[in-house]
Amino acid sequence: MSLSSDPSVHQRLEEQFMRHVEQLIGDERLRIDTTLGRRPPALLLRHVNRNDRGVDLKRLMSEMNRPDRELQAKMPVGRTLDVGLSKKRWWGGKAPVGRLWVTCRSPWRALVGGQAAGPLTAAELSKALGEIPPPLRGVPSTVVLMSTSGFAADALDAVGRSSDRTVILIWPHDAGGWTAAGPPQTPFVGDLFDPEMDEQKRARIRAAIDASRLDLASDGVAAEKVAAATRLPLQLVETELKSYASQTAGLVAKRLGGRVVLFQEGSAPPDLSARGSVTMPFIERLKTLFARKGNVDKKIALLSERRADLGQQRDRGYEEMARLENKEANLRKQFAEASGELTRRRIASQLVQFRKDIARRQQLLSVLNQQINIVGTHLHTLELQQQGKAAKLPDSEEMAADAAAAEDVLAQLEADSELADTIGTGVAGASLSAEEQAVYDELMQNQAAPPASAPSPVAAQAPKTPQPQKEPQAPPTPKPQRGEAEPS
Repeated sequence: MSLSSDPSVHQRLEEQFMRHVEQLIGDERLRIDTTLGRRPPALLLRHVNRNDRGVDLKRLMSEMNRPDRELQAKMPVGRTLDVGLSKKRWWGGKAPVGRLWVTCRSPWRALVGGQAAGPLTAAELSKALGEIPPPLRGVPSTVVLMSTSGFAADALDAVGRSSDRTVILIWPHDAGGWTAAGPPQTPFVGDLFDPEMDEQKRARIRAAIDASRLDLASDGVAAEKVAAATRLPLQLVETELKSYASQTAGLVAKRLGGRVVLFQEGSAPPDLSARGSVTMPFIERLKTLFARKGNVDKKIALLSERRADLGQQRDRGYEEMARLENKEANLRKQFAEASGELTRRRIASQLVQFRKDIARRQQLLSVLNQQINIVGTHLHTLELQQQGKAAKLPDSEEMAADAAAAEDVLAQLEADSELADTIGTGVAGASLSAEEQAVYDELMQNQAAPPASAPSPVAAQAPKTPQPQKEPQAPPTPKPQRGEAEPS
């Protein structure tokens, strides 16, 4: 069951279920009770009325003081589908012959309040069934009620079939599929309301196989284990295991100990030469066919099957051990709660026998583990042998010849590289002609000269006026001081 507190999850489940029902009412496999007997709605006149409980949801959100439009858009609205079935009268008009009522329920109050969703209780289921209009007199009706959060244990008692009404309950489970509960007289009718398609069921089986890939190389994967994990029919799981093995190289699905087991048939690549391939000489093929000992491939296949069978026996032994241990724990609890001496003595005697059974199972498991170890070691040795043959590695003489050839190639490559370097150096150091040398010297001289400072734009535009040169003047003669005679 889906106990998620996310409203969008419940909305998605409701939409998925109602889409399936829309398609199912046109399917001739669906047969419900009518005044004509069990008839498919697809062959009768149908009057379909679609509705929902969106108004009740909006009222509840207002009462809880949560008028959130964004939250309301994510909520399931409690969709309903009322299909009236009728037939034509000989003199005109229609006569009702049956009715199909489909409705959905979700834990609105918990989803609006952001709390963990719980299953639909018996009281809530009784209220939901009471809201459905009563059937017409003498016209049987089929009621299908889907709960996105599942049903409580006491609510499943409402499933049944009477003279005028048949009740079918359906809900999603944790494994990703759906569970339908209907009257024992018509179990297949409830299965038809399962909205999960066959492709989706097979995809869930393959996902469970992929999750157990580690078990394939040792104990294998039993069909019962996959069926328990996916909650799907055993026959469908067995068929899918065989299909998975046929599409995956190295996997085999066989019936071991009364149940289908998927296991890995060795991990080494096949030895084609041992199977008499086309490239094998005719005489070698005859030797292989008439040899007393089987080839490696057959041994690996046989040992892989034996290891998987022993692994399944070990798993069943562990399951029995777990049941015995639980029984021992219950006896211990009864001994602690018992008040009479005779009761305690009886429980003590039972404990002694259970402990002996546990010891015997433990010895059996020890023997199985040893056998699995021996078979696994032998299988590993054969796989190593087959892998060595399949690799076809070169011998020492071939490796030495290839190494000598590689050395010759490297020596020739080194000589060619030295010759290329010598030629390149000679070309780079060739002398220049006289004209080329003159240009080269000129360019080097210009590059060595310092660059002249560039004149400003204003100075470049103004014409240069030649300035007259000034004649050099004689230094001034110092004046005589008072009391001194002037020089003559």
